Amino acid sequence: MEEAFSYEVLRQRLVSSELGGEFLQDPLMEKDVWLVTELGYSEEEAIIRGTRNFYFQDFSLPWLKLLAKLTAKASAREKTSLSVTRKRVDYLKQLNVFLELQGYRQPDLITNTLLQKFVNQGSQVHRNTTLAYAIKLWREEKWVEFNYAPSKYQKSTPKIETIPEEVLYQIYNKFDLFPPPFERLFRLQLVLGCRIGELQIMPRQCLKQEGNQWFIQRWIEKRKHWRFYQIHPLVAELVREQQKFLNSQFGYNSDFDKLFCKTSTANKDGAKRGKRFEIDPIYLPELLASTTINPWLKDFSEKADLKDKHSNRFYLKSHQFRRTKASIMAHCETEDEYIAVVLGHGSLDQLPHYRKRSIEKLEKDASTKGYVDMYGRVTSFKPRKLRYEKLAELLKVSTPLGECHRPIMLGDCQYRYACLSCNHHRVTKTDKTKLESDVQQLKLDLQQAQNKKEQRRVTEINRLLELLSTRLQGLNKLDLIELGE
Repeated sequence: MEEAFSYEVLRQRLVSSELGGEFLQDPLMEKDVWLVTELGYSEEEAIIRGTRNFYFQDFSLPWLKLLAKLTAKASAREKTSLSVTRKRVDYLKQLNVFLELQGYRQPDLITNTLLQKFVNQGSQVHRNTTLAYAIKLWREEKWVEFNYAPSKYQKSTPKIETIPEEVLYQIYNKFDLFPPPFERLFRLQLVLGCRIGELQIMPRQCLKQEGNQWFIQRWIEKRKHWRFYQIHPLVAELVREQQKFLNSQFGYNSDFDKLFCKTSTANKDGAKRGKRFEIDPIYLPELLASTTINPWLKDFSEKADLKDKHSNRFYLKSHQFRRTKASIMAHCETEDEYIAVVLGHGSLDQLPHYRKRSIEKLEKDASTKGYVDMYGRVTSFKPRKLRYEKLAELLKVSTPLGECHRPIMLGDCQYRYACLSCNHHRVTKTDKTKLESDVQQLKLDLQQAQNKKEQRRVTEINRLLELLSTRLQGLNKLDLIELGE
């Protein structure tokens, strides 16, 4: 009787609630299996995410089943992504199992301590965020009140999964192992920096030409809008090849309107045993699903024998193409705001991590092309504009001590005869002996100046000694980098 009473009390509260009363009138609430399209999600998103239904029959606590249904409807109404809404239902289902095992079937018996125990026994961050969202919703709508204080977890530095340079080289050499549509798919993802889901719904007629310039239409997932981006003519040619492929497969007048179609080996012997590359696939005028893409990438990693510099197997994932694009742009000193636009980020929060990776790479590069600036920092010389890279040798000038790396060598130099005080001046390991010799000579000069009480000369020599000492410290740091310390 107690359980039935609690459930009825909850329903009465829902009736008196504006949102709850509206949701209860939906016939969907009486079902235990919901199509995702009934919640307002598109058929395309259902295919891409591999989720067609929400299942509520596994809930054994009637009041929690009802709250889970309400939470799903509220989440979908807020335009939350399908994957997040699905996770919220899944974690509430896990809460149901936990409460049953602990012997707590009534909502008024549930304490903060009990909920914290549930969070700590599983995926803490996801369970915590699910409870924080759901309990806040239930409290605001006055459906049920739980005493729960969400934990504040310190955000760990996200793992930036990029493709190492040596692996990327192997991929380019073996790209043609893929069926042509997949090769074009991943080449396009790498050059555009798209999410794989954005490419899966890219329109078949996504190109437009204005004069000599080409543009491609992209869906930006985080911003929920379509946008045209200017692309290189060779990228446009890659897209046109895929369009021609679709025309030859399905005809010019086909109703199939996506750039990439389903590639299947499901009806072929051996395909499920990782032999996709030994079988000719068939192409269907259907949306390409994520569940199809991931197995192809796994099999490609083995077929192409992808290995990192430690000779370990490297398993490729689609998001690594996108993140590699970001890291390459950061390494090329592209502005953060531009990287965010290209990748379709909703904020700049993630970009410092790509920037950090690019700095680490520059430091490693210093072992082969290292310079030290006037502040003792190990750097790699790179002209400001990439189109001038081939002119790098012309943009630096040898001096009696090191090299001048001024970006513009026109007109007179304001630091004439004062290279050590100029932030465009660089030294390398080959200059170390000369630097050390100059330090010794300056120390002798300093002693003479001190004996003669030439204070201005003493001050100037000390300044030069400090500048030389800073550069020598930088060169010592460069030695440590080469040794991997």
